[in-house]
Amino acid sequence: MFGVGPAWIHLSELGVTTNSVGGEVVLDFMFWPSEKHRFGWYLEPGYECDFGKSHEQSVGLSGGLLVAIP
Repeated sequence: MFGVGPAWIHLSELGVTTNSVGGEVVLDFMFWPSEKHRFGWYLEPGYECDFGKSHEQSVGLSGGLLVAIP
């Protein structure tokens, strides 16, 4: 799957708090190793860009276990 959307970024650093708007792009890969699709796993790489003063960018990777609900 593929996702694109807005992001609200709340940053607190050295006693200074800032809020800004950004954008995020995420891919979602799901893997079901068995034919019954009872258990699987996923990987979700993502990219985020801050539209504030600093224009910070970040890349992340999430992963986890999938459990089917019959």
